[in-house]
Amino acid sequence: MTRRTRASRRRLLGGTDERRLHDDLDTIAPRAADEAFATSLYRELARNVWRRDREDAELSPSFSRAEWLVNAWRERHGRATLTLAQTGAEGEVDATAGDELARLGWSHRPLNTGREEPTHEGLPVSPPPGTVSARRRRAASDERDRHAHEEADAELRRKAT
Repeated sequence: MTRRTRASRRRLLGGTDERRLHDDLDTIAPRAADEAFATSLYRELARNVWRRDREDAELSPSFSRAEWLVNAWRERHGRATLTLAQTGAEGEVDATAGDELARLGWSHRPLNTGREEPTHEGLPVSPPPGTVSARRRRAASDERDRHAHEEADAELRRKAT
């Protein structure tokens, strides 16, 4: 990894806990190609609080942040991103990725969703696709498309005469 790439990565990764996770995941880089492993890793990162053994920092990414962490790791190793956020089974820890994380020195506890978790990191809030603002954007886009097609049809008729 070049100096410039490391600096860019430092800016993107939220804190030392995220950088440490990525550094540890880099030691098992071939697993980035395994979509089942990546999906399991996402599910295990989401809705849990992760802690590196003998370290105080904790990591509990939101669904979208867990998706971003997994996909950033996959992209660094030449793999395509996956749609992972809110696909189900978030918080389940199984042998697929759980054993690897444990071997790398990470332990977890379930995220207490009944209270504010200070380490629960996420991406900037954006409305889900089915919200009113998303529907308005789609409607505006559809209107622009309709208008563009009408203009193109009118131009074709003008040239045909």
